[in-house]
Amino acid sequence: MPPKSMALHKGLGLKAHTAKYFHRVRIQFGQQVSMLRRLSSKKAIYSFTRKNRPAYHVMDGETVVVETGDCFSGLARSESDLFEDIAMGDVNPATGPIAVEGMRAGEILCVEVKRIKCGKAGVVMCSPDLGILASDVRKSRTRIVRIKGNKAVFSKDLEIDLNPHIGVVGVSPLKGEFPTFHPGDYGGNLDTVEVRERSKLYLPTFVDGAMVAIGDVHAAMGDGEVCGTGVEVPAEVTVRLSEDSEMSLTRPMIETPTEWFSYAAAKTLDQAAKLATHDLVRFISDRRGCDFEEAYMLASVAADLRISQVVDPLMAAKMSISKRYL
Repeated sequence: MPPKSMALHKGLGLKAHTAKYFHRVRIQFGQQVSMLRRLSSKKAIYSFTRKNRPAYHVMDGETVVVETGDCFSGLARSESDLFEDIAMGDVNPATGPIAVEGMRAGEILCVEVKRIKCGKAGVVMCSPDLGILASDVRKSRTRIVRIKGNKAVFSKDLEIDLNPHIGVVGVSPLKGEFPTFHPGDYGGNLDTVEVRERSKLYLPTFVDGAMVAIGDVHAAMGDGEVCGTGVEVPAEVTVRLSEDSEMSLTRPMIETPTEWFSYAAAKTLDQAAKLATHDLVRFISDRRGCDFEEAYMLASVAADLRISQVVDPLMAAKMSISKRYL
């Protein structure tokens, strides 16, 4: 897509404000009560760079509650608030950066998603400046979507099943500076529905402490995110952040209870698909102890290549394989 429309993807203008470092929240697990730190969304970044300084520090293996604002920072309060009215500032606030104590550059960060609690309402938008069919959109439209139980009330006669997931999870890259609406090898704006409860996201790290930031939760979204938004919501995300000594990777990977996913972002969908396929074939080869050719054939008959999103500055693809084949 043209850089102009990509630069406007999920634009917003809310700046980070000074906030209390943390307060504690009680989470009940059976008879045991744990006290988890809560990291406020008032400390957020708008770009991933190694120049970022930590807003929070956590211990390796610590579980915390991370508050996230919606991608429009609450500026879309009604259906009269259109994309063009609020898409003039910064994009996708990501809470953090969070430094994981003891982690060293080159190690693998595991982000285990324990819980996602969505806000009571979300926002969906379309615009001539947004999405894969932007040129076909005659006028901008905003829809405020109420969250009712495990459904998103899309219209009077239609409710959508929720699939809550985290859109942005990234670490500081080795070099360069990337807005939080960009995806990359460092993570960033993954916009992939598998980063959900009971899943683990694995990221390569490039600086000490990893410096991870989290935001852009969607209550519901389809693969592709074709109009440029899911159901964009504020949220509370409970995650465990830890170093993983067994994984070896150069791009993000996702583990669900039943599958493994490779993930890659590139300038074209063809390039992203090739990278995601390469990563999964290599992963299969390592896990099964077989050569490349056998792993390649297994991927062709048992793995699924899919689209994550086609609306960010880089296209993103993913490839999955069931754990029963590994």
